[in-house]
Amino acid sequence: MVRKIAIGLACLFACALVAELGFRLLERRLGVNRLQLRDFRAVLVDGSLPNFAPRAHTVFARPRSVRSFNSEGFSDRDWPLAKTPGVPRILCLGGSTTEGGNSEGRDGQYPQQLERLLEHRTGCDFEVLNAGISGWTTAEMLVSWFLTLQDYSPDAIVIHEGVNDLHARFRKDFRADYSHWRTPLHPPPTNSLTRWLARWSDLYLYQRLEREGVPDIGTLTVAPGRQDQPLAAEGRLPAESARPFVRNVASIAASARDLGATVVLLSLPIQPDHGPEIAPGWDNGVAENNRNLGQLAAQQGYLFVDAAGYFTEHVELVRPEFLDYVHLSGKGNALKAELVADALARDWLPKLVTDGARPPR
Repeated sequence: MVRKIAIGLACLFACALVAELGFRLLERRLGVNRLQLRDFRAVLVDGSLPNFAPRAHTVFARPRSVRSFNSEGFSDRDWPLAKTPGVPRILCLGGSTTEGGNSEGRDGQYPQQLERLLEHRTGCDFEVLNAGISGWTTAEMLVSWFLTLQDYSPDAIVIHEGVNDLHARFRKDFRADYSHWRTPLHPPPTNSLTRWLARWSDLYLYQRLEREGVPDIGTLTVAPGRQDQPLAAEGRLPAESARPFVRNVASIAASARDLGATVVLLSLPIQPDHGPEIAPGWDNGVAENNRNLGQLAAQQGYLFVDAAGYFTEHVELVRPEFLDYVHLSGKGNALKAELVADALARDWLPKLVTDGARPPR
């Protein structure tokens, strides 16, 4: 009996080994995404998320000094804390629409293009810091500004957010700190058998990946099972739930101005003629956030760059540049950078002290 069980287990192991080796030989022909397998393996084996990491106070950020992320956890080169004399510093704060959101990498980011554009126009060196993190709301931006980013003493700050905060508003039992919606980052639970299989078997990973997909930062940091806001079915959101967005932006902006920075509020364009998968509440919510940014800028004397209005007026020009509801191609981000550069040229560049300015590197 024991011998039969041993033979059966040996046969089972041999069949599994043959299946695994056969799958690995056919991976390229089957179009298996090796990067996804690698990322999913890391999640299941040790609970690490390749592109995000838990971070005290801000729920999540990018891993520090891993691949293309700097020591503060942003998708940018490392930033020296001390400013270079004669080199104006601009900090761009936002979510994925600031971080990138396109396939061109850093070259396609609007902050990177803003730096090149200002240098081309002036012949002087500029330093533009990309402090955008995909998925961040103004709550994460607020904490990051006060705990980290203000220490870099930017001469100007561009705040660009209009959609991520809406997720919290679509939930019932709204709380101003978004705790009814946002939860700390915890990788999905596993067990010893799962970890062993994930470590050694591409076939096991592929089958699970096809069924589940790589865990998304949005689902891993959102409380499950909460009811939706009833007004959302009508394409509306409670007006009072927009106040934390305004409060957070206003707090960052006031602090930055107190530290001597010029404040720029940048509205968010959305894809024209998007499909029915985008509920009306999203359009209305983004429009409300954009209006609130404009009103805050008018009340406090900040620069307001109405990218949403420009893109609406030039819809035929920009329609091909939308990759999805809010993300743009590199060319679309170049247009966004031009709008910011134009605003800075009117109200900020003329006031800069050019003595000691150095040419672009």
